[in-house]
Amino acid sequence: MNKNLFCLFAIFFLQFLATSCDICDCNPAKTFEIINKSLDVKVWDTSGFNNEEIGSQPVNKKSFGISILVEFEEKRIAFSTSKINLSALGFSAAYACSCVPDNFIINDPVSSIQILATDTNNKEVIDVTNNFTTYRFDKKVSIKEYIETRVINDYYFYNDIIQIDMTKYDDIPNSSVFTVKIILKSGVELISETQKINFI
Repeated sequence: MNKNLFCLFAIFFLQFLATSCDICDCNPAKTFEIINKSLDVKVWDTSGFNNEEIGSQPVNKKSFGISILVEFEEKRIAFSTSKINLSALGFSAAYACSCVPDNFIINDPVSSIQILATDTNNKEVIDVTNNFTTYRFDKKVSIKEYIETRVINDYYFYNDIIQIDMTKYDDIPNSSVFTVKIILKSGVELISETQKINFI
């Protein structure tokens, strides 16, 4: 009787070792902190079939857009893991095999965006954030609405380009330099300027 029990226990133990080890051949999931570092800003003439990056040529105010990319650094966070799944008692691996994806944490996400225009003739600076709109799920929205939606969905601009278009023109100087400010949750500002833009 004891011998039979020992054999059953030995069979169960061998099955436990075989099925609770990582039979999926997965690499351990890694955790990274995303650290927002700087901005890459480009200006575009959107009048054609394809957007054309603006150099020194003038552009119509109704066809002016800015693309914003928040450049970041990935910092790996130390982790520890076990190859043996004790909680499953060795059985779950027999039914499913899937690898856990890497995890990304953003402790200092984007809080807001501000767009300033400097008149190159008199150096007057005006806030033109509300002159720009973008699209969210095929719907035109203000920059503020876009930011609020992104925060709700925990996207936080990770590895994404934001395209904004100027849709109000009356107070835009005919010769302007645009300053783009990304304000992070901590209050840190990432700032980038465009070249002088001449409007027609």
